[in-house]
This record gives sequence, structure tokens and C-alpha cells, in this order.
Amino acid sequence: MAGQGEGARPRVGPAWLAKYIVWLYRSTMTTTIPLLHDNHNHVSLYAAFSSCIDISRSAPDAALALLRGLPEDRLSVVRGWKSFELPMTSEELSSLPPIILINFSLHGFVVSDSGVPFLETTVPEVASMRNDQAWCEANVPPIFAAYCGLAGLDAKKLGEYIDRMLPLGIGSSDEMTVPTIQALDVCSSSPYDKRLNYWVAPALYEKMDIARRGLVSGIKLFLDGAVGSRSAAIEGPWIGPGKAMFTYADDVLLAILRRAGAYGTGLSAHAIGELAIEQALSAIEVAVREGARFRTIRLEHVQYIDVNQARRAKDLGIVLSMQPNFTSDSIDYTDRLTESYLKRNNPFRMLIDEVGFEPGRDMLFGSDGMPDGIAYAATQALFPAYPSQRLSLDELVAGYGTAKGVSGTVTLDIDDTERRVSVSGTSPVRLAP
Repeated sequence: MAGQGEGARPRVGPAWLAKYIVWLYRSTMTTTIPLLHDNHNHVSLYAAFSSCIDISRSAPDAALALLRGLPEDRLSVVRGWKSFELPMTSEELSSLPPIILINFSLHGFVVSDSGVPFLETTVPEVASMRNDQAWCEANVPPIFAAYCGLAGLDAKKLGEYIDRMLPLGIGSSDEMTVPTIQALDVCSSSPYDKRLNYWVAPALYEKMDIARRGLVSGIKLFLDGAVGSRSAAIEGPWIGPGKAMFTYADDVLLAILRRAGAYGTGLSAHAIGELAIEQALSAIEVAVREGARFRTIRLEHVQYIDVNQARRAKDLGIVLSMQPNFTSDSIDYTDRLTESYLKRNNPFRMLIDEVGFEPGRDMLFGSDGMPDGIAYAATQALFPAYPSQRLSLDELVAGYGTAKGVSGTVTLDIDDTERRVSVSGTSPVRLAP
């Protein structure tokens, strides 16, 4: 038959030709950047989670099948649950093996009915308050401590987690909520100590001796919830259920800042929604006016900061610590955020071009471990849902900054056709003396 014998010419049809044209004109740029510092991560918690099941990359059906196949005789700690992809009904939870399912955002969790007795024997308060979302949002640090205790943390897990960050382009990190004194001891006594900056909750700071206090960069407060748990302090309205949740009443927050202002350390505050940002700015303005002093003041996330709030933060000398990878919330959370909030998320161009924040000076970038590495953050920075969210590669690299305690280079492949950035190599990696 024609075209089948030796020496026959291959068939070239329209589909093949179209694929060839796309390949021919595909625009991919390769560039090199330094190994970076992640200014916002939860290193000890994610290190503990390394022995846990992670369903963040699983399709909903596959994730559910995996959950149903877990052991019946012990509690399984499962991370990476995305409620917008895999809603959990009471009927579903009643049919699952013993599990605690931790939200991808780290805010919020659910426990299967059969898992409750296991949780009651290890962390009884968390077990008893598990269905009280307001309590859970107001007690994030002790819940992180519970997660760490359930999953377990040791020097081996810590080292393996930090080493896994190197091929992803990250050499060092700010550990934004060290969950326990034991976790601080594991981190600070490890060979990775110079590659970590530590932040702790006020209650943990007050339990520390002078030597341990000297190890930390400052105290970390949580002022509101998260979009993933429908608890960020936005004015709304939400699509479907959602409620602005605050950790502290205004007077309680001010009292904490007055007390912390005498510690001689730094201050960091998680504030996602514009209402939490407003609460933070108002309290900081009063505390500073009254004489509170901090080595640095950081606001974390500030996804819905407006221009007036940004100018007030600038006047106060506040550093904005933000996550370019959270730009994808404008795509992922169309089930709960109105178009207005989708557009307002991560307003980098306003902050840089109008207000004058400068990446690397008073604007820092980190991943929050959602996900780890620089590739996803770079993808969202260069190819965002809205032009107002765009960052140049130079701005992104400056906001992360070069790694501490280790040095090297990272090769990025930037694919304009697929609108995706990937890490194709890291080398060489040298430990600082």
C-alpha cells in the first residue's frame, strides 16, 4: 500500500502541522537567578508533615479513594485538603477511617467521626473545640503545636525538608510560627540554624528563657483567618458561607502590642482581609505613639490592602510580607469571592507604582509553603489573573532576596506560551562559612 513500504514519506496531516507550528514558535526563555530566601514559611511544621499523606496534588476522586483506604486502627494526619475541590459533608466524615484532614491554607481542619477518640487522647482541647471555627481561628499557634505533636518533628525530618527546598530554588527561610519550644531547640541546634529566622507566638515567647528569646526575630500574631477557610476578615459579601473572624478584640490587641513593645524584639502580624489590616494599623499607630518600640514591624499577606491603608503602613515604616503565589486565589476561589475581591487580591502594582513600596526593602516575598519553591510564585508573578498583580522577575527576586547561610544559582525556564515557570536546575550550592 502507498505510504507503508520502506522509504515511504510520513503522512503530514493538519493536526500534526498545527502541533509543529506551535512547537516552532513556542517562546521559552531560560534565565539564572540566585538561590533565594523564603521570607514566610512554616519550616518545622512542614518538616513534621513530611511523614504525612499530602493530597494537595490529587484529583478529588483520587484523594477520596485514598482517604477511604487509610488504616482503621490509628489516626492518620492528612495535609493539603482543598475545601473548594473536596467539600467534606458530615455523611462523608462519618464513613471515613480515623483521620484529621488539615486545610491547605493551614487554617481549619476536619476530623472523621472515627478519628475523634484518637484526637481526644492526644490533644483533648483541640478535639473538644474542633467544630468551633471562631476558637480555631483564635488559637492557630496551639493548633500548629498540636499538628506538630501528632506528626512528630526531629532533626532528620528538619534536615530532609530544608534539603528538599534546594532543587526548588530556596536555600533559607523565615520560620514564621515555631510551634513549640522543643521545635525551636530542634531547629536552633541543627546545622541549618544559620539558614532560619525564627518567629514565635507571644505566649510562647513569654515562656522562653533569655537565651532562647535571643534566638528569635520577633513575635507573630494572627489577626484573622484565611480565604481557604472562609474566615478572612473581609467586609464581603462572600459567595456562600463566610464570616470575617478576628483573633482579638481591638482593646486586647492594643494591650498585647503595648506589652510586646517592651520586649525589644520584632513584630509580625498575619492580616489578610482589609478589616484585619485596618485593625492592625490602628493598633500599631496607637501603640507606637504611646512609646512601643519594635526592631521591625511586618504585616503578613495583606492580600486586600487598599491604597489608603498602604500609605499609612508606609508612613509607619511597616514592611509588607506578601505571597505572590496567593495571586492564584483569584482563580481558585471563584466559588466564594466576588469579582471585586478577585480583582483586589495582591495589588502589587498599586503598592509599588503608586505608594512606593520597594521589593527587598519594605516589601518581602515568601511562599507560606503553598506550594514550596520559587516556580509557582514566579508563574503567578509573571502570568497573573489581573495586570494589577503582575511583578517583574527582578522585583520577585529582590522581594525574596538571596539565601542566607548557603549560596548558589537557580535556572528558570519561562514559557510564555504555556504561561508557566519551572526550575530546571540549581548549581552549585555552597554553604557559607
